[in-house]
Amino acid sequence: MICPKCKAPIMAAGRYCGACGHDLGDEMSSRLTFYFGLRDDVDRMGKMHNAMTAEFAKVWRRLQEYEAVLHRDLAGAAAVSPGEVKMHSPDVSVRAADAAAARSSDPLTTQKSAPAAAVQSLPPRTSNDLEIRMGQKWLLIIGILAMVFGVGYFLKYSFEQGWVGPAGRVAMAYLWGAVFLIAGDRFRKKELKNFGLSLSGGGIAVLYFATFAGFQLYELIPQAPAFGIMVLITALACLLAVLYDAKWLAVLGMAGGFLTPVLLSTGRDNQIVLMTYMTIMNLGLLAIAFRKKWDLLNRLGFFFTYALYTAWHLRHYAPHKFWPAIIFLTLFFLIYSIAPVASQILRQTVVRAGSAWIMVMNSLFAFAYSYSMITERFSLPWVSVITVFYSAMFLGMASYLHKQGRHQQDAFVLLLAKAMLFLIITVPIIFSKHWITIFWASQALTLLWAGLRLDRKSLIAAAHVLFLVAIFKFLLYDYSVIFRFSDYTWAFREGYTFRIVERLAATIVLLACLASARQLAAKAVKSLIPRDRGDAAALAIALGIVLFIILNVETSAFFHTYLSAARFAAISVLWTGFSVGLMVLGFRYSSAALRRTAIGLFGATVLKVFLSDMANVSTPYRILSFIILGLVLTGTSYLYYRFRDRIQTVMEAEEKE
Repeated sequence: MICPKCKAPIMAAGRYCGACGHDLGDEMSSRLTFYFGLRDDVDRMGKMHNAMTAEFAKVWRRLQEYEAVLHRDLAGAAAVSPGEVKMHSPDVSVRAADAAAARSSDPLTTQKSAPAAAVQSLPPRTSNDLEIRMGQKWLLIIGILAMVFGVGYFLKYSFEQGWVGPAGRVAMAYLWGAVFLIAGDRFRKKELKNFGLSLSGGGIAVLYFATFAGFQLYELIPQAPAFGIMVLITALACLLAVLYDAKWLAVLGMAGGFLTPVLLSTGRDNQIVLMTYMTIMNLGLLAIAFRKKWDLLNRLGFFFTYALYTAWHLRHYAPHKFWPAIIFLTLFFLIYSIAPVASQILRQTVVRAGSAWIMVMNSLFAFAYSYSMITERFSLPWVSVITVFYSAMFLGMASYLHKQGRHQQDAFVLLLAKAMLFLIITVPIIFSKHWITIFWASQALTLLWAGLRLDRKSLIAAAHVLFLVAIFKFLLYDYSVIFRFSDYTWAFREGYTFRIVERLAATIVLLACLASARQLAAKAVKSLIPRDRGDAAALAIALGIVLFIILNVETSAFFHTYLSAARFAAISVLWTGFSVGLMVLGFRYSSAALRRTAIGLFGATVLKVFLSDMANVSTPYRILSFIILGLVLTGTSYLYYRFRDRIQTVMEAEEKE
């Protein structure tokens, strides 16, 4: 598609041609918007098609492997040779040829592939191209900067020589800026777009400088009129940026707009006016960024907003200014929480990495300032009002996307993750002691469920990390600090029944969450969609280790309180019973790892019984320990004789996989 006036290709939706500024009309603008939206959908669906093709290949390989295992099991111990297992694989080459033919007949794909081929056939850039670019771009930029400095030095020199009065100098600067703007518009209309836009940018810079000189250097313009003039210059720069479709004019206007309070500062605090001005600036510029798809404005606006807020907070904040400060901070937080994902929510585009970082840093800055101000004025639990509000807002936005059937988008996952993050932060603020472990374990299970449901590795990884945090907190902090467990005596200092209800509640919830997580991961592995098999295995290992440690702690503490002479023998019996459980599970699920772990624990138990229990355990309990261990070892040996063929078949299948 080309512009009917200048014949330049139309590369983006909009009412005006990006090359000549020709007005295409409202109807054509809406049709172009629809067309480019369709093209974005085609790109996105093409990526999804490639991903599904790769996933199909993985599932097909797994099907082949599993069918080979089934053939071996059905045939008994005899392995099936590769020639006997014949899979009727779909003819991938034929389908690829059909897909290629379909793509070649698709007008949209053909239209997109043609420019790509043209780009590949372009000759490499030569030194002549570099010379032209230097002459067009850099010489122009340096020339405009030189003229801006020249205007400044002229004002300074004329002041020193007494040629022109202060009012005349400022008026001449305004005139020079207007000449730049008029000349830039004329050159832009004469198909010298870049040259004209550079002149327009220089004109905006000169107008900013003239206003600053009139206020700060010569004190000709009072603060309020100077502030108003700079606001008008900022509005003019943004208007020209939209009309000319020039992103860097908007950047210049935004920089000048945010620097206006700094350049016109008198050192006095005017909190409400400053924060209101920053809010209006952000809303206006972000509206432009959304309409023109200029994500750079979001990033720069975020930087300038928090830079100004930080400067004001360090210099002027006091406790009596709490409410305006927290209200405006929340407004800034809302703006930069919605702006990065607004495009995907309304236009279904992709959330870029820069936008995601804006949301992360925005949350960190806003929460840090809120935490500091609230704890200074109130108490720590009141911080939970902010964290719950943040979490509810992100959860509401994620729910909106889910109701729209767009839960596969990156924005949904990002919003859901941030909601869970602030819920995790809320728990230790509101609750204390063992309740933190309970809630963190429950939240980790919820995160894992969401990650498996949405097939998002980032959420699954976050769930694993939160499980680790909950486990370490329970074992290293809760036992020693909350339940008064002694690492030296391996018993509770206040007795076994000290806070037993709270201890059992935290233990049961933690183990139940780990077991449920392992079950969810195991079901995901068995589904048609290939997933990481290490998730279920890692969770099973974590469950086994945590259960083993908890059983040792509870057994040692119980017998230390009620029957100390039998404590070491009881631990030996526990280890033996745990080994039996692992061995039974190993035979039931044909797991060599469980069986070998059980054998290793049997070995440790034997060493403990012969080296430790003989010296530290009294005779009756020593006899009981030896008899139980001997019976269990003999029974385990019988199982290996009984299921020898089955074990060998499974081992052969595992080796060939």
